[in-house]
Amino acid sequence: MSTIKADTIVASDGSSPVTLTKQSAEKAWANTNQTSTQSNRDSFNVASITDGGSGVTTLAFTNSMNNGNYSTTGQEGSTNTIGYVVQMPYNTTNTSSQYGIVGFNNDRTATADVVVVNSAVHGDLA
Repeated sequence: MSTIKADTIVASDGSSPVTLTKQSAEKAWANTNQTSTQSNRDSFNVASITDGGSGVTTLAFTNSMNNGNYSTTGQEGSTNTIGYVVQMPYNTTNTSSQYGIVGFNNDRTATADVVVVNSAVHGDLA
């Protein structure tokens, strides 16, 4: 058995980072706060965030997906006593350049800003 230890893996050109294209790893993820001015606490392959109103968020990719037929998963992760439901996408269509998140109050009677939304994208990069 061999062990490989490395601090950095670069592409064959010797300078750019390795690109995950046909692997099963997440291609994008975000830890998002929808309250007040929407923002990502941390993210990977997410270039920007757009506030579409109460509970509605669009996240744009830094590196596009191959098409809009990728898988998105999400969960509400706040510690509030108010329950939330997260749906991805909802009344939107994922595209190769962005995906949507919508937060609802617990009984799904209205959209609502969620304190913590964790989302991930699986699929093929362009």
